[in-house]
Amino acid sequence: MTLYRDLVPHITRLLGEYHQVISGQAKAEIWEEICAKALDLAGYGTDWTPDYNHGIGTDQTTDDGTAISNKGGSLSSDGTTLTISGSRLTKFATLDEKIDHIHNKDEDYILCLACAKPFVGTYDFIVIDATKLDYKNAAWSETIGQRGKNKSKVVGWNAEGNHYTASITKSMSDQLWTKIGSELFITHETIITDRYERPKGGLLKLCLLGGGLALGFTIGMLY
Repeated sequence: MTLYRDLVPHITRLLGEYHQVISGQAKAEIWEEICAKALDLAGYGTDWTPDYNHGIGTDQTTDDGTAISNKGGSLSSDGTTLTISGSRLTKFATLDEKIDHIHNKDEDYILCLACAKPFVGTYDFIVIDATKLDYKNAAWSETIGQRGKNKSKVVGWNAEGNHYTASITKSMSDQLWTKIGSELFITHETIITDRYERPKGGLLKLCLLGGGLALGFTIGMLY
């Protein structure tokens, strides 16, 4: 199964255009919009609007009602483990309440645009079936501090699921982190872009072309 692999040519082109101007990683609302444009171009459609309201759960829904969550993430050097972040859960008092919240999210698929740090212009497009991250039925246990003021205290919780692990870390506002094994990758494609590099000294010349008229801007850069 290679669900949404037909998005890759469109995502590759759109990322390439983005990186003609911006050298930094495409993430959050930028990734949402690139994905939305790719979904439209591939015929899936989307209800996405540019409201800059990137949050937890579903970010956009296709014309057939498929709910999609757009995420960034990082892929291990051997390509076998994807790490993504999730909700901050401090408003939920007990572990059971936290698990109920993350278990009841409504997305069908996670479309992840992962990259290494430092960012060098390469992305990994990975599709995950969100229902496979069954937090409710994972085996959860307490994480106990090993040193300092938190020694012997509960500093979070961790879980073992089927081809994934999860953790909730108190020191990070009870944020959820999930490590997903490649067994759950429905689609995985590497996308290499030509990233814009700012010249090291000299002049940066920006040429805007439109309607046969060239308007050149020359910006002096001092180092």
